[in-house]
Amino acid sequence: MQRSTTTRKVLFVLYGTLLVLGVVLIAWLHSGQKRTLRQEAASRLSGITGTLATQLDGDRVRRLLEAYDSRGMLVRCDQDPWYYVLHEALRRSAEASTLEAPLRLVAYDPDKQELQVVVSSEKRPALRDPVVSPSAKSLIDHLTGARIGPDRLHASDRVTVLDPVRDGTGAIAALLIAEQPMVTLDRSAIARLWRNIGLFAVVLLVISVFLFRSVGRMVQGEEDAHSALRTRHDGVNDSIAYAGKIQGALIPKPERFREMFDDFFVLNRPKDLVSGDFHWYQRIDDHCCYVATADCTGHGFPGAMMAAIGCSLLNELVAQHPHADPAELLGSLNERMVHALDQRGRQRGAGDGMDIALCRIDRQQKEILFAGAFRPLYWLHQGQITVINGDRQPIGGSHHGPARKFTVHRVAYHTGDRIYLFSDGYVDQFGGPERRKFMTARFSELLLAHQHLPLQAQHDLLERTFLKWKGAEEQVDDVCVLGIAV
Repeated sequence: MQRSTTTRKVLFVLYGTLLVLGVVLIAWLHSGQKRTLRQEAASRLSGITGTLATQLDGDRVRRLLEAYDSRGMLVRCDQDPWYYVLHEALRRSAEASTLEAPLRLVAYDPDKQELQVVVSSEKRPALRDPVVSPSAKSLIDHLTGARIGPDRLHASDRVTVLDPVRDGTGAIAALLIAEQPMVTLDRSAIARLWRNIGLFAVVLLVISVFLFRSVGRMVQGEEDAHSALRTRHDGVNDSIAYAGKIQGALIPKPERFREMFDDFFVLNRPKDLVSGDFHWYQRIDDHCCYVATADCTGHGFPGAMMAAIGCSLLNELVAQHPHADPAELLGSLNERMVHALDQRGRQRGAGDGMDIALCRIDRQQKEILFAGAFRPLYWLHQGQITVINGDRQPIGGSHHGPARKFTVHRVAYHTGDRIYLFSDGYVDQFGGPERRKFMTARFSELLLAHQHLPLQAQHDLLERTFLKWKGAEEQVDDVCVLGIAV
């Protein structure tokens, strides 16, 4: 009994909801249909006036107004040949289009400051009769030049469409006006309303049968599944947001580079909320610092975890060995990474690690020591880019031996030289007209072509170029580019 009562309550609620929604929907459709009927009527009238207005002679309109300066002077449509020609054109068009309201040519009398009929499609001449219309001001604006061109005017009782009739000089001599009473449109809208009510009654009956049979059980199952999915989704989002906070705390802020460099940029575009690429900076003394960019395995949350491990290990190693060269630091970093991920002699997680470009910059000696693991150093000197490649072995992973040696490269730079360190996300992005990779050659050409720009301007250029190249394509990987004027 209780179950039956509950079912009835649920069904009543559903039926009540459907009924309210149906009423709202029908009211919305009715309102929309009224607007549609107005628009259709306006479009139909526009077609009539737009065609007819180009066929009427505005000079005849002016001659009529000059010849007859007061109303009542014409008693028959064939009394004046100019009036007769214009009247016949309006009459034939109105009859062919089965218009309910007459077509009218309207002009403005500046002496009387009155809007007047010149010619009408009606049987009785209406020359100089005053025009009483809620749209009179808008009509006068058109005639006096304040507004030019065709227009559609909507009032509560009619739809009005007008087109200018011009004389031989191109000036507006009169307005051709066509109107549709709203009464007719309202009747059509009400007929459609009753049709929609009948359709809704049939649909409501079908839905009622369907609700009795299956919807209750289905809705309950969907709600349970949705609730479980929402819980898991919120948990994942919270975890990613927290990972982003940790990553932001570990990775140096770009402003840190300003401690030693006046001109620099950091372009960082994660593929997801958090990134597997990171830039890194550590100052040793007043003249020396380490800089790096790294590309960790994966992206998103897994990549962010690897980036956090790599950044922490770099901070720890430099603190312990502040005067080591980059090759020694990469060797130690590899050993610590293999140990931290328990990769020695194991296949699981064998590919996890990072590619990195690491530089030690001595501004007093004007010397750069560089070592890389699958990542290069781009050195811009005297208008030319020199590419110094790193060793073809990564940091971490068991595909290579655990005791890895890296090569250190020494660069004697001049003041004003620039260096660029970057992950492969920029040059590997698919896009362009042929959906190809951007490639390092195009990246080098871009840097050379705009080497005269300050580095912050280069940052903006690189970002715009990347977005334009990517277009509608999905970003394939995290992007990190570091540029420094040494």
